[in-house]
Amino acid sequence: DWEERYRYLIEIGKALPPLAPDQRSEENRVKGCASNVWLVTHVDQPGPDAVMRFEGESDAHIVKGLVALTL
Repeated sequence: DWEERYRYLIEIGKALPPLAPDQRSEENRVKGCASNVWLVTHVDQPGPDAVMRFEGESDAHIVKGLVALTL
């Protein structure tokens, strides 16, 4: 049911590693979202074989779970 799905989202959100305080900046904030959401990108290997990594966080439990699910 829906309650179990919400609980699951909250659970996977709690497992998401927190961002460093300096990463929770206006530059990394996702605009247009009702909750505060931050998304940080990293390029580990520049060039044609570039590897990008993403980190994210939110101040809302369910949205943080959605971020974790997306990542």
